Amino acid sequence: MVKRISLAVLLAAIAIPFASAETLVKVGSVSVPAGTMLHCRTNQTVTTMLNKQWDAFSISVTEPVTLNGQVAIPVGALLTGRISLIERPGRIKGVGQMRLNVERITLPDGRGFPLAATLITAYGPENVKVVGSEGLVKGPNSHRPDFEEIGAGTVGGTLLGLMFAHPIVGATIGLTATTVDRMRRRGKELTIPIGTQLNYQLTRELAISRDVPRTTASNEVQIAGE
Repeated sequence: MVKRISLAVLLAAIAIPFASAETLVKVGSVSVPAGTMLHCRTNQTVTTMLNKQWDAFSISVTEPVTLNGQVAIPVGALLTGRISLIERPGRIKGVGQMRLNVERITLPDGRGFPLAATLITAYGPENVKVVGSEGLVKGPNSHRPDFEEIGAGTVGGTLLGLMFAHPIVGATIGLTATTVDRMRRRGKELTIPIGTQLNYQLTRELAISRDVPRTTASNEVQIAGE
């Protein structure tokens, strides 16, 4: 008799945690359609001088996305991804460029979902633009400063040559010196500072499930709609 009572007490003690266990009950999902814009800001500085291909980056949503009067993507949601392409500017010609691919969105409550989106516009950095259908970011062109610097060197050499009655020789020396000096240096690096506004457009529908915690017995868990 005592053994039966002890066994019953033990089983009851084991059953209590399971009876009050917290489970996730699926109550439906929200589908954010392709073409929806996500307005975000960068959480760190990204630059062709320091970053490498496949470096991770993150941006935060700054404007909520609403559907039928309900917030589907709130402010503060985090988009994470990697730099799939990065190139430093060349010497004399070429500009810095990079491609920032986002791969996942994490909502403030911790739920995360894969997503596909393309960078459409970037606001903030001077002379930085987004080109093409794959969201390629290009930095400032250094052609004009190159020519101005080389031109100034040529003029300076000419004036120096006039002092010695050899303006052509002076111009040639000035042109050669500034050209060689400029060729050994790269153009302006592409830098996207922290806080830069980046606008991404969804290329595929984003399904956000609405799982909610519910305290229920383990043998009573039901899926909405079943």
